[in-house]
Amino acid sequence: MVKKLTMWSFLEPFLYSQEYLHLADISKRLVKPHTTVRQYLNYFEKQGILIKIMKGRLTLYKLNFNNPLILQYIFLIEKETLLNKCERSLILRELVSFLTGNLNENNKALIFGSAAENLKKANDIDLLIIGNINFQNKVKDFENNFNVKIHLINVEDLKKITNTLKQEIKKKHLIIKGTEEIIRWLT
Repeated sequence: MVKKLTMWSFLEPFLYSQEYLHLADISKRLVKPHTTVRQYLNYFEKQGILIKIMKGRLTLYKLNFNNPLILQYIFLIEKETLLNKCERSLILRELVSFLTGNLNENNKALIFGSAAENLKKANDIDLLIIGNINFQNKVKDFENNFNVKIHLINVEDLKKITNTLKQEIKKKHLIIKGTEEIIRWLT
């Protein structure tokens, strides 16, 4: 299967990081050659999306959170990440479809932890749903149908999430519903 990459995919390593990242680390994470990655990163720097600094021979980049449109760019990156992972994983696609059909308009949902990075290697799926739900029995049915374990965390409001859990979510997550509000909470 061909992995579809748009230019926004090149910004994924920067999500929610306040630190500068080295070109070699970005290339390694994206599994793309330095020259290709450098081309896109330089474009983003010219657009004011990234900040670039040189430390000796090292080229370092980070998101420019002073850019007034940065949240809009993060929305694009988050959506594209979810779509790309759904294309590669039938279970993830089915879970997103299941949640989309069962969540109400006020709910927000995301997957976090190891399942957000690689569903096949994860022991379970950590699923956070914000807002009232009444389909826990259907989650059990989903687990049985797809032979997966779902660790469901349901909270009334994003404010009820501990800082420790928030930091874990920041590291690895896939936003399924409520992208805008969740991103604002994470940044």
